[in-house]
Amino acid sequence: MLTPLKNGLANALSPAALYWLRSVKRAVMSEPPLPWPYGPHQEPGTNMSSPPAIAAPAPLPSEDGRPIQDIALERYKLRQLPSPDSYYTYEDVLIVAAQEIAKMLTLCVQYVNGSHVYGDVAEFGTMGGFTAKTLATSMVFDLQRQPLSKSASGENPFRILRLFDSFEGLPEITSPVDMTSPHVVSGAWAKGGCKVLAAPELRERIGRIIPPHRFEIYDGWFADTVKTLPPETRFALIHFDGDLYQSTMDALVPLFQRGMVSTGAVLLFDDWNANRALPSTGERRAWRELVAEFDIEASDCGDYSVAGKRFIIHSYRGIPADPE
Repeated sequence: MLTPLKNGLANALSPAALYWLRSVKRAVMSEPPLPWPYGPHQEPGTNMSSPPAIAAPAPLPSEDGRPIQDIALERYKLRQLPSPDSYYTYEDVLIVAAQEIAKMLTLCVQYVNGSHVYGDVAEFGTMGGFTAKTLATSMVFDLQRQPLSKSASGENPFRILRLFDSFEGLPEITSPVDMTSPHVVSGAWAKGGCKVLAAPELRERIGRIIPPHRFEIYDGWFADTVKTLPPETRFALIHFDGDLYQSTMDALVPLFQRGMVSTGAVLLFDDWNANRALPSTGERRAWRELVAEFDIEASDCGDYSVAGKRFIIHSYRGIPADPE
């Protein structure tokens, strides 16, 4: 059904309107812009080198004297405005979950910059590198948007992206909480699972986005690598994608114990709704126990994408004062 609809729409629209429609879709999908195929006021093939002339802006509704609704419906009837369903195809359906994750991570990086949250950005569980690359790309703009004069990284004025992974897949599953969870029982989560990139591959991919002094990779199990962090380390954003209850506790218990989670920090759980969203399993169970153990006060900022959940940390037992 989609291909005939697309073909019909392409045949019905003028070349300029079709170029505009395709350009809008590519912009929404963050794809490179289309090359201009013909010159101003010309049909395709008459001049393939001239860039488009800068068109005069369309009159505002107030200048036209009619409400936006009337103008929009008229343009739609004249096929000058495409139907909304032409923007959404099966390709969009396949990637919408990843788009929502990337959008949330990007907004959270902008939040910690705009709200002056102190510390670095961490990801626990890098798997194929998609979210690590998203965070790195979002942090490109730190140079303009980060208001802090110094980060947890010492003299470096910009946040560090700290990436934690065993690069051996999931650990041996020994916790009774995990052993009874649906994802483990079904075999979806098992020792060695979720292994995709090796550390050198991840380093090479992130190094294409931000320079080497702006990120650090911690190769090993969370319980071991977190211990190596200097005591002055602080985190403004933590994206946790370790899947298991035990992995969650291995990473986050020492961070809260050592006061490394800053006031206003964002904590994102990638697998919050895994295991049929049972509160007795996985990240849901771990968070409930963390809140009780450290008397955490946090804002529940809601679900995102398919399985994610976001919190903003306000206080907890042992939280340090923000550095001046």
